[in-house]
Formats: sequence, structure tokens, C-alpha cells
Amino acid sequence: MEQKEMQGKSLAGMLIRFCLPLILSGILQQLYSWADAFILGNVEGETALAAVGSVGSSISLLTMAITGFSSGISVLAAQKFGGKAFDVIPKILILFSVLLGGIFTLLSAAGIGLTDGILRLLDTPAEMTVPAGEYLRIVLCGVPFLAVYNVFAAVIRGIGDSRIPFLAVLVSSLTNVLLDIL
Repeated sequence: MEQKEMQGKSLAGMLIRFCLPLILSGILQQLYSWADAFILGNVEGETALAAVGSVGSSISLLTMAITGFSSGISVLAAQKFGGKAFDVIPKILILFSVLLGGIFTLLSAAGIGLTDGILRLLDTPAEMTVPAGEYLRIVLCGVPFLAVYNVFAAVIRGIGDSRIPFLAVLVSSLTNVLLDIL
């Protein structure tokens, strides 16, 4: 019985060590958005901040779609890793990087071309149309890269390492703040 209790503690410790970087990544991603809003609001003013906020739901839609796909990829990678089918993992990485990268490149290109229509559908006020459009186009340019990053992060998490994706989020968050300031 004592051995089972120790195994339970060991399992709990392993789960905490795995989940902690996931939790910290989520917090960093929220701080990432907060830093954007704080810097933008203080440097560019209320109109620019409102313009960015007006397209937030469109950006969230794409982000959630990418997150949903990558959650499934993580499970697939974990199954293959647990089943010792190590040779399949690079194939999963390549296939889904190309597939999701391609799909989200097409969606981004369509979104860039349809930005004005999207802003009209969102009923964006006239004074915010130009900055909201610029911001949406910039974000859409990065969406394919976000999709490919999420594939890599999902596969890495699927094989049991949540620290490397956390470090990538940390570096990108710090870079984002520096670029926002510049």
C-alpha cells in the first residue's frame, strides 16, 4: 500500500510539473494581450485601442480553430509516442504543419482580401475602420505561423514536454512587448 501511495504522489508531481508550464503559458498569453492593449492605449490613444478591440472576436475565432486542431494533434502524437511508434511522430509533424499551415495561409489570404467586408459585417465605426483594418491584416499575416507553431507545440506536448512550448511563448511574449514599444 505504501508503494501505491508513493506512485500516486509521483504521478501527481509529474502532472504538476507538466501542467505548470501550460498554466504559465496561458497566463503569458493573457499578459501578451494586456501588454498590447496597455501600450497601444497609452501610445496611440483610445481610437486605436477601440479599433483593435473591434476585431478581437475575428482573431479569437481563428485562434480557437487553431487551438482545437492542435489539441487533436497532441492526442494523436501522445498515442503514437505511448505506442512506441516513434517513426510516425515526424510524419505527423510534417503532415499537419503543411496541412494546417496551408489551410490557414488560404484563410489568411482570404481574410486580408475581405478585410473591408469583415469590418462592415462587424459594424466597425467609420473612424476605426482604417486602424482596425491595418491591425487585422497584420494579425492575419501571422496566423499561418501561429498554426505551424501550434502543431509543433502540440506534438512536443504530446510526447511529454510542456517546457519547450512554454519557453517559445515566453520568448514571443517578450519580443512582442519590445516590438510594441518600438
